[in-house]
Amino acid sequence: MTPFRSAPAGYVARWDDVEREVLARVARDVAELLGAEAGLEPGIEVGDGIAFTGVARVPQDPAVLRLLPDAHEEDADVAAEFRHLTQTDLAAGKVARLVAFADAVDASDELSDDPRVGAEIVVPRESAQDFAGALTDLRLVLAERLGLVDDADVETLHDEVFAGVEDEDDEGWADADDEQRDGGDGGDGGEDDGSEVAGWERVGLSGAERRYWGGVFVAAGFAQESLVEEMLADLRAGRPSV
Repeated sequence: MTPFRSAPAGYVARWDDVEREVLARVARDVAELLGAEAGLEPGIEVGDGIAFTGVARVPQDPAVLRLLPDAHEEDADVAAEFRHLTQTDLAAGKVARLVAFADAVDASDELSDDPRVGAEIVVPRESAQDFAGALTDLRLVLAERLGLVDDADVETLHDEVFAGVEDEDDEGWADADDEQRDGGDGGDGGEDDGSEVAGWERVGLSGAERRYWGGVFVAAGFAQESLVEEMLADLRAGRPSV
């Protein structure tokens, strides 16, 4: 994965095929989880004017609560009212940008014969804020699953991930992703039991799974930070955002 750089077409980076596949897959799964936890009906789109249709469901999954937190920690009535008025549209917007992110990553078709060279990811300037926001939401969900609470936890995870990278062979993520598809235990995968994205949905990840999903967290952060840095550089230089 290379950092995003400003270009005439927008913001451009190059991601390995496995990076594209994993991040797109997790984005779609987070979108599905968020929609279910927020009580969104299938087919709901941003702007449908449905924010006042009943009491918003309070998410039970702590990872989704990171995406849809209480607006007021000390006043439950205020928090409930704010959730009732805003959650449906907010959740639908987040789901839409996660799906758009996944579609944009999947749509990158300038593939090299070498899968490790990957594809060019082009983010148009008018889409950059939503693309960065989707990466933020991915990281928030993974942070909850990984038990990351503060900056010290994140720094420790970075150390674990990079220590693991130094110990791995040249295939890196590709081998790890194959193992996750097989259920994370070295088996032959068997029937399709929903374990294609084994690991991230569970709380208390440890060992190889923690290093794997920690690597996804770090990669998403690298992409997000480089994109935001280029967006800020454009803003400081007075370059148009569209």
